[in-house]
Amino acid sequence: MKEDNRQRERRLRKELAAVAALNRNKDSKIRKERNLDIAGVPMDTSHKPVPASNDIPDVISLPPKRRGRKENIPF
Repeated sequence: MKEDNRQRERRLRKELAAVAALNRNKDSKIRKERNLDIAGVPMDTSHKPVPASNDIPDVISLPPKRRGRKENIPF
């Protein structure tokens, strides 16, 4: 009797999985793509150094911002 219940449970689980797969395929909605990139990731993603103040002629720029010595301390 126990084997019959186990076999029946396995059979029902397989049937349920098959029906769920059919429903997933049948009711699949076409979703609008939210990615607005034309070509995806740019080809040149290498690191570009920030130009120093003497690299650009006839321009006076501020010195580079220094990192604080304290890490995330609000006071």
